[in-house]
Amino acid sequence: MNRNTTALKISAFCSLGLAFVFGLFSLVFYYADWHRLLLVSLLGFFLGLMAAPELQPKAFKRAGLLQVSSGFSAGMVFGYWFQLQPETIWLAALSGAFLGWLAPLWIKYLSIP
Repeated sequence: MNRNTTALKISAFCSLGLAFVFGLFSLVFYYADWHRLLLVSLLGFFLGLMAAPELQPKAFKRAGLLQVSSGFSAGMVFGYWFQLQPETIWLAALSGAFLGWLAPLWIKYLSIP
């Protein structure tokens, strides 16, 4: 199995797994709040993408690029979700990219429910 296939499998497992776990907890504790369910699941998805390179670092050629792009995408999605102004959406995206860049420092302290 080559490196790209392994990285793709790890990324899919982490992102979908965390989205499922976060969504499950939201569904159990906040039943019928579907907006919250989607928001929490998206948060889990993007955190899973940021965490994947830290679980298996040798499988990823450009782990930092995946983490930065995941943070940037999360900032764009959440900025749009909360109906922010376009300038603020870009600021949220840049803040997310910065968090993605710092992910190797803080991801090890993430407590998964």
